[in-house]
Amino acid sequence: MRRITRWHGNKITAKPSAGCKLCALGAKLVLFITGDCDSNCFYCPVAKERRKDIIFANEQEIKSPIEVIQEAKMIFAKGAGITGGDPAITLKRVIEYLSVLKQEFGENFHCHLYTSYSLTKKQLDELITAGLDEIRFHPPRLNLTNEMKKSIEESRKLEWITGIEIPVIPDKEQSIIEIIDFAVDNNLHFINLNEFEITEANFEILNKMNYESKGAASAAVMGSEELAYKVLKRYKKSPIAIHYCTSQYKDKVQLRNRLIRRAKNYSKPFDTILNDGLIARSRIKTKSVQDLHKLQKSIIEDFEVDNHMIEIDAKNCYLFTSWQIVNTLQDSFLEYFKEEIVSIEIIHQYPYDGGFITYLEPLFEKDKI
Repeated sequence: MRRITRWHGNKITAKPSAGCKLCALGAKLVLFITGDCDSNCFYCPVAKERRKDIIFANEQEIKSPIEVIQEAKMIFAKGAGITGGDPAITLKRVIEYLSVLKQEFGENFHCHLYTSYSLTKKQLDELITAGLDEIRFHPPRLNLTNEMKKSIEESRKLEWITGIEIPVIPDKEQSIIEIIDFAVDNNLHFINLNEFEITEANFEILNKMNYESKGAASAAVMGSEELAYKVLKRYKKSPIAIHYCTSQYKDKVQLRNRLIRRAKNYSKPFDTILNDGLIARSRIKTKSVQDLHKLQKSIIEDFEVDNHMIEIDAKNCYLFTSWQIVNTLQDSFLEYFKEEIVSIEIIHQYPYDGGFITYLEPLFEKDKI
């Protein structure tokens, strides 16, 4: 007898797809293959600066398949999720990158793709031949056209996993039910229901349409979760897996685990890997490159700090070291280098070169003494 169960804080009526399992481990590379898309979904969450022909592997902009392989290795990836924009708008590029990933990591490297396009049989055949393991259709604006129905039916005939992934828009219950009924009737492998979210990209239009956040600290739209639970109960005996994916899950499970995997590979000896996958370090800024090298030399020779516990960014006149070293030696640094040091900070950042800083604690600023 089927029942609704909890999975990483989400709710599901059966086992999740292979792609979802790897995402939960943080083991899926997110390959944003292009920002181009002409579906014009009013709720599109993609940042406006990404809505162009640009490629990202996780949080890094890339230019070549070699770079996507490097990023996959950085997170010990076991697969890739190909997204956009809409990947189908640049199918030749999708096939190129997919083929390279399969060639480098083998057939067991699980790849899934999202699309809002009604792909032809020829296009579906090209994707499966290139090694795609799973395809997720997204009917634009929850409008499941006859053309897309035919595309999904063709996809289901192939030896891969076919599913549908849609946002749970509170006032679109009937459309959601029609889509799930179609999925059940055609024996698809799964339906993913994503909690509807407000982002910087769609805030203005969703606000005009009177969609509201369910809480001050949440991006989730009020009423989305309630509708998802209602739908799950309706289809709890469904022969296909229905998976409700919460807004919170994406940050606290998917992203967190992926960042932890990358931090283990990226972090320097002086970094502390935090529970959320960010790295904590201290950053000292000097007036000039000459001052930077002077500070580096003195810390190693006069304060007997191992050189592997220091790294410099000459372009920006930064010296990085552990926050514990700075906590211990800050007063001495300022005494010896009171003219050279501009600021001392503790930062938490994404585990990338120049990674986004989410927390900054100023310990010293020259213009504030």
